[in-house]
Amino acid sequence: MRISIRIDGASAVVGPFDPSAAPAAPFAIALVEARGALLTWAMPPGRFPDAAVHAPEQAAEWLADVYGDAVAAAAHRVAAAEDPTAEDVALPSETLLAIDVRRLALLVWARDWWPAGTAVPPLDASVLSAEIAIATHGVDHLLDDDEATERALADAVDAPSALATFPSAFAADAAALADALSSLADDHGVELQPVTERRAAWALAAGGVGSAADGVEVAHGSAPVRWADVPPQAVSADAEARWSLRHVAGEPTLAVEVAAVAGGSAELHARFGPDELGIDMPLALSGAVFTGSVAVPASVALLPIEQRTLWVRDVRMAAHPGAAESADAHGSALAHASARIVDADAGLAERAAGARR
Repeated sequence: MRISIRIDGASAVVGPFDPSAAPAAPFAIALVEARGALLTWAMPPGRFPDAAVHAPEQAAEWLADVYGDAVAAAAHRVAAAEDPTAEDVALPSETLLAIDVRRLALLVWARDWWPAGTAVPPLDASVLSAEIAIATHGVDHLLDDDEATERALADAVDAPSALATFPSAFAADAAALADALSSLADDHGVELQPVTERRAAWALAAGGVGSAADGVEVAHGSAPVRWADVPPQAVSADAEARWSLRHVAGEPTLAVEVAAVAGGSAELHARFGPDELGIDMPLALSGAVFTGSVAVPASVALLPIEQRTLWVRDVRMAAHPGAAESADAHGSALAHASARIVDADAGLAERAAGARR
């Protein structure tokens, strides 16, 4: 039987799983796939995760270590009952495993969804990978992957160079992380890359679409970029994509640009207007922006406002336009990231990003 553990303040509501609950946007939750359950923290994250328990007998091995004995006992009763009802159970103030698994969840969320942009500086992905490897090893007995630590180490093989050239203010923390990563890699038979000179490239700036030399502008606009449609730390999370319709040498030309986060990469395309127009162009990285332009029919200037739509996406990640993402969910994620970069208990990559602000 599937059960749920839903955190409500200082209590956990343990009951039958409700499949009708609306799923949250992927960037709005941090998650860990545990043995027998999916653990999730909504942004901003609390101390304990919600849990969707699909294999109670497996989850029973660790539930008490995360939630305490009372919640584990309630989960056992609900799973065993023929006609279960929800129970409201007090949570402990904290547990060590809940702290450790939360740390891993937030690091993985940062790797997958960190909203770098004008308000939030980007993270060093290599340092973040090293932190994920160490955090994964700390809770690997809980994870639904027997090779989780080895996979995390494989993602962190280039971290030594990043840690060796870290700012002096964080040199001690970087050295400690490098030593821990090296020891863990040795234990698991993973070979890390040797230290080489590394060039830092974290910056972000936005320019304008086109210039006076690019002809006469006849229309312009902007559109939000869905976070789910682009890689993390590639496109500015708090800037919209912009388009400009111009007459260049007498020919209608559509130009599109979106602010880029330096150090990131993406295979971006921009689609404009109704599908039947077939206006779809690649965007190439040029300085601080991804930009592209294409000749278009003169009829584009006559499109009604509601048809002047712009969809920017990485072609490896999205084949069809999705629903608009919640501005409130974006705001919560941005607020969480802004808080992490000034939090003394945050990870090294996050604290270092805050120092560059």
